[in-house]
Amino acid sequence: MEIKRLTLKKNVTWTLSGSIVYSLAQWLILVVIAKVGTAEMVGQYALGLAISAPIIMFSEMKLRIALVTDAKSSVDFSYYLGTRIVCMLFAIVAIILSIVIFGYSFQTMMIVLLIGIAKVFESLSDIFHGQLQKQERMDLIAISDMLKGIITVLTFASLLILTESLIVAVMGQVLIWALLLILYDCFITRKYVSISPKFHFKTVRGLIQLTLSLGTMALLSSINTNIPNYMVEHFLGKEELGYFAAIAYILYAGNRLVDSIRQPATPRLANLFERKDMKAFRKLLFGLLLVGLFIGIVGALVAYMLGSFLLTVIYTASYADYSGLFLIIMLAGLFSYPTKFLDAALNSTRSFKIQPYLALGWLVVSLSSCLLLIPSFGLYGAAFAVVIGSCAKCISYSIVLFLVMRKARKLHNQILETAAITV
Repeated sequence: MEIKRLTLKKNVTWTLSGSIVYSLAQWLILVVIAKVGTAEMVGQYALGLAISAPIIMFSEMKLRIALVTDAKSSVDFSYYLGTRIVCMLFAIVAIILSIVIFGYSFQTMMIVLLIGIAKVFESLSDIFHGQLQKQERMDLIAISDMLKGIITVLTFASLLILTESLIVAVMGQVLIWALLLILYDCFITRKYVSISPKFHFKTVRGLIQLTLSLGTMALLSSINTNIPNYMVEHFLGKEELGYFAAIAYILYAGNRLVDSIRQPATPRLANLFERKDMKAFRKLLFGLLLVGLFIGIVGALVAYMLGSFLLTVIYTASYADYSGLFLIIMLAGLFSYPTKFLDAALNSTRSFKIQPYLALGWLVVSLSSCLLLIPSFGLYGAAFAVVIGSCAKCISYSIVLFLVMRKARKLHNQILETAAITV
């Protein structure tokens, strides 16, 4: 059954609304932990995310991107779902092995495992959302995000206040995400496509081979994003990680805002590139880049003018001492937010194989920056490392996308010349 497509404007509006609610809810989880618990508890939660995220992101293989940009629908959705399920089974095993190898305390091990399980359910929801995104029905995805965000933060906060146990609160998060996957995401998507997973070996293998480079890129990119967290925890401890992660999440919440514009624009960019309409492709991309830069400027200005006040209101007075750290971190948004749209444009060209090499380069830059700056400058060194990493990512994406577009333009011109000669 074909879904009635919404306009790009409506899709952006819906996605923006859903992303704001969901990002605010995720942010409120950290706020609740900071206000009800301690900075060390914030650090434990952040560490759980930092350890589980690379495994989950690699296992996702960015199948959603492949699904959304498959303009010809060459592979049935059921195979994408089957592939995602297989990959998530491996992800659970990898998470269990990781927490055993790292040898953390029981509480930290449980938090990492529970967050990993929650992320598995979120990943399954993600592939259903990919099908809806492909049909340009971001309203249905936004409703899912809103429900997930509101119900999760209410459940999490209630359990943490009542039990004072972070483990119990995360258990509630796992339960809510599982229920919403079954009762909403599966229910909505089954109206339009079959949601019975298929596990045909050659097809699943083909999808994994197609997106393995994207999965590798996601793994390296996630590690790159979390390297400052790893290094802060290693050099400065969990309490300092709590302060850093809580403040840095404001930057990442902005990423979610940018994603709300990027996601509905991605299939549009893919269709323009498929039709070889490079003029419209460049025009749309340029507009998106300006939006990303504008959001980055606003974020930096807010941090400069209201940093101490916001940190006190959002978290506690002890966080206000880190207003300078807040400003430095938000400067990274000047690069990271436009980069989100460069990423969407590159994915819309289905240039997947180059991306792991890009991510490896970012990893080297981020790790080097952290090792050089954190031992000498502490949390501020970590913040500068975030800015340096974001800048490197933006520059490398710009160069590669320029080369890809130039190659596509030359190929299109050759085809036109050949056709003219034939006529």
